[in-house]
Amino acid sequence: MRGHGGTPSTAYEPLLAGYLALGMGVGPLTHYALSALGPLVVSDLGLSATEFGGLWLVAFGTAAACTPGFGRLTDHLGAQRMLRLTFVCAGAAMVAVSMSHSLVPLVLGVGLAGMAVASSNPATNLAVAGSVTVGRQGLVVGAKQSGVQASQLLAGLALPGLAVVLGWRVAILLCGALAVLGFAATRWVVGPAAPRAARAGAPRAAMDPSVWWLATYALVTGAVIQATNVYLPLYAHDVLGHSVSEAGLVSATLGGTGVLARLVWGRVMDRILDTPSLLTGLAVLAGVGLAVCGLAAAVSDLMVWLGAAIFGASALAANVVIMMTVVRTAPSGSVGRATGWTSLGLYAGFMVGPLTFGMFVDSAAGYRGAWSYLCALTVILVVITACWKQFGRHADDASGSEAARAGAGGARGPG
Repeated sequence: MRGHGGTPSTAYEPLLAGYLALGMGVGPLTHYALSALGPLVVSDLGLSATEFGGLWLVAFGTAAACTPGFGRLTDHLGAQRMLRLTFVCAGAAMVAVSMSHSLVPLVLGVGLAGMAVASSNPATNLAVAGSVTVGRQGLVVGAKQSGVQASQLLAGLALPGLAVVLGWRVAILLCGALAVLGFAATRWVVGPAAPRAARAGAPRAAMDPSVWWLATYALVTGAVIQATNVYLPLYAHDVLGHSVSEAGLVSATLGGTGVLARLVWGRVMDRILDTPSLLTGLAVLAGVGLAVCGLAAAVSDLMVWLGAAIFGASALAANVVIMMTVVRTAPSGSVGRATGWTSLGLYAGFMVGPLTFGMFVDSAAGYRGAWSYLCALTVILVVITACWKQFGRHADDASGSEAARAGAGGARGPG
């Protein structure tokens, strides 16, 4: 039963949430697979740390370039068509990466995965906005965003063992079955109609100012998140001495705590309207988690597990808060466009985070300097939210004064 038109059925929501979680998770699964299998991929293809990080520059550079256009396209074509595009690109990406014996086809594969990532957020947000009752949207957004971390959990738990037995290429190719499943399910879960405002050719609504603050926050947090996702398993293997399977479990710890955090914070977002304060708290906790990971090399390698859990419970939940705010504040007919601009910031951060982290690792600063760099970025996140609250307060004061003047003028009447 599809939830389009009329009052959405709550019985439909679990099916929709599970499907949208698959739609969100299938694109980045290629990246998480490469991260979890990083030691094998780097050794087999002879990649440096900077070259390995450069793959994420390609993937999220593609996502950043495509997402504003895909956002507008989603408003015009509807969620169903864009979700089909997501699954096609994701499946093609896994095939290309699994056939890679050099850097060039690997770059092609991660570029296709970037296209899948770019189309997934606008399409899934539009599906939520049009199919889920207000007051329950946070739970569904949290569930669908948890699909990203579920794919990280799958990659960290299942793929290292499969790769040891079958090889890393076969392990990644097997993931393509999820893309086929999602494509086949699309017509049964999501209605084909484009938004009414887009079909009618209505003028575009003005963008809510919060979108630009969210995009700025997403830029910085994206750099922090993706650098950690990519390099934490390598750090556990190369510096802390963990095996390939143990390093994959570190990645799985990130994913597992991220899944739970996104579900919890999605539910919380149905009750909390103060987005800047919530994002401030998440940034502080993320900084603590990163510091604990960095100290693991000097104190105890067990600390990396604690740091991964703290980071997963905080930083990886931020995107739920961001996307729920977009769904809640975007005018009708512009959910895809607002999501596209917010996602542009996120993917730009995803693009530069691993590359800059890898440059620190390859320099004299090493991993110590790299973790310090990420901690500094969390401080910048706190500054961004503080500025957002301050400017928002000024805007509210200005609006209140203007309304008061208008009311006074109306009370005086004509002279």
